[in-house]
Amino acid sequence: MFERVSAGRRAIAAGAILSALAACGSEVETEATGAGGGGSASSGGTSVSSSSTGGSGGSGGLPAPTCAPGEAAIVAAVGWQSGQVIVHHEGKWTTPSYPMQGADRMTTYVDVYGHLGVFWTETSTDSALSHFMVTGDGTKFDLYDVEGWFPLVPSPVLTVGVSLLMGNAGEGSSLAHFDPDAYDWYPYPKLAPFELTSAVRTISEGSVLGVGLSNLNELCDAQVFWSDGGGWTEPHCRADVKVFMGNEIPVAPPQAVVLPNDDVVVVYHESYARIAATRFHDGVWSAPESISLEIQSLEPAITATPGGDVIVALPSTSGALSALRYVPGVGWGELVTIDPTASSTVSIGAAPGICGDDALIAYAGGGIDGEVRVARLRGETAEVSTIGSFTEQAPKNIRMTTRPGFSP
Repeated sequence: MFERVSAGRRAIAAGAILSALAACGSEVETEATGAGGGGSASSGGTSVSSSSTGGSGGSGGLPAPTCAPGEAAIVAAVGWQSGQVIVHHEGKWTTPSYPMQGADRMTTYVDVYGHLGVFWTETSTDSALSHFMVTGDGTKFDLYDVEGWFPLVPSPVLTVGVSLLMGNAGEGSSLAHFDPDAYDWYPYPKLAPFELTSAVRTISEGSVLGVGLSNLNELCDAQVFWSDGGGWTEPHCRADVKVFMGNEIPVAPPQAVVLPNDDVVVVYHESYARIAATRFHDGVWSAPESISLEIQSLEPAITATPGGDVIVALPSTSGALSALRYVPGVGWGELVTIDPTASSTVSIGAAPGICGDDALIAYAGGGIDGEVRVARLRGETAEVSTIGSFTEQAPKNIRMTTRPGFSP
């Protein structure tokens, strides 16, 4: 099922790197299935209708995906004993899914060649091993061992941008880039000046912006600019923004997303029942905008939409999936229920929409035999599909990444 690729087969023309990065996947040829396009941005509260969860075809009233060439998505889901990877290509989820064993921490990503990838670590009695696998369309996967970067377990590995990951290096957060010549992951030479909880890659500024917490739980940020040779700026902490991390029960740390216009939005908890968003625009942070939650959600997932909004996916502790839309400059919309029968999992994935949708959310459902479900959000409508299933186990860790289209 997987093909482990030897070093002798890793020779790739270095001159293709820049063009591949600019195209963000144009070398992966796909057949056009219709006119694509980004999702529409809402200017106020969003009312997303809930949908049933039966069948891989989904339901909920949305038209079938209309995908531009290159649009795709990858979902990795891990249970207590095994995992699987499922790819969306040309408007359809591939079947069967592909197995992934021994994953402890993982993330999904797109590389400079537009390949969809999964990076994961597995633990043994003596050491932690890391691997990654890539695919173009979900019909064939190549599996590799990581030999150049060793993020610590059990700290999470996070996707920062195209071919850029972040992990804990023991003395701080470490960025890792994918080297197409060596076909391996390698760390940038300088660690972040403090422990980051999230980071995003901006295009126009050519930088990475990372966020985290001070010792006083203040929201802090720092940047690394490529033009400066990879050095981080001094931390900037906001005494007016206090982040709630939970008491006996922890909540998710601050999460950042980058919008199509290169603004950065950070979402964080102010309490168990309240979250807030703040935007970084033209070098200035906005005043936080808060909203009280009607449900308790400890581990939300956030994503930007192609239209420039932010979707916050909220898995509730009671076992339902809801979502909020945040529109920069306008505020929060209304809480909407997407799936009342989702599992009370604390790990879900969200990604910008493809094929005309605003966003995709991957999460767990079902009972003893757990399911992997994906919700499509478009405007005020949601559609839920079951794309994978487990036997006598439930997905405990789910990650998702989408690949935008391109013009051939």
